[in-house]
Amino acid sequence: MIVALLAGHVLAVLVMVYVATRDRSFAVEPDYYQKALHWDDIAAQQRENARLGWTVAIAVGSSTSPLGQRTVSCRLSDRAGKPLEGAIIDVIAFAHVRADERLAGVMESQGSGVYETTLRLRRKGLWEFRLVVRRGSEMLTYSEQRPVK
Repeated sequence: MIVALLAGHVLAVLVMVYVATRDRSFAVEPDYYQKALHWDDIAAQQRENARLGWTVAIAVGSSTSPLGQRTVSCRLSDRAGKPLEGAIIDVIAFAHVRADERLAGVMESQGSGVYETTLRLRRKGLWEFRLVVRRGSEMLTYSEQRPVK
């Protein structure tokens, strides 16, 4: 009886380990431990974001290519609302339902403070977009969650 109970417990633990490591909807923030260790740097970047006063407006195209690609664009402007040119924008996007499947791209300038890239957004639902905007020696980090239909 004791051996059967112990064997059942071991089997249950093995099943849980398998589910935890194979479930595609389960995700852990990449480098979460390093981010926690460098929390002061993140707080300093948030103060820099506030000092810059730049605004970012993200838009996701409604039309999808046969491969599931959509246009993701953002409008970048300064504190006064004037378009900002000459920026390099890196984007990471992921659907919350499959947060371990992250897409990355670089947004290219389309003029008048508008930047675009195409990403394979096949899944509908809530997506998170994380941007790193570099312009000269200045850097802004931005994150936004928005539904993709």
